[in-house]
Amino acid sequence: MYTMLDDKRQANFINNYLNTHQDCTMKDIIQDCVVTRSRLKYLEAQGYFTLPEPTPRSMRNKQYYANKAIQSVTA
Repeated sequence: MYTMLDDKRQANFINNYLNTHQDCTMKDIIQDCVVTRSRLKYLEAQGYFTLPEPTPRSMRNKQYYANKAIQSVTA
């Protein structure tokens, strides 16, 4: 079980990450901050920070195909 001090420490770490990585996604936060999605949602519900909005599907697909085209050219 987490204490209030644990919540504040983890929230400060995530806030610092969000401030330095403005265009991060949920996946980036989960991987780089080593936290679960449910823990992120809990900390957000407690009011420690606000998570970025999800990236629209059309934009995600555009990024995916652009990255795929770059990889096929370099291979």
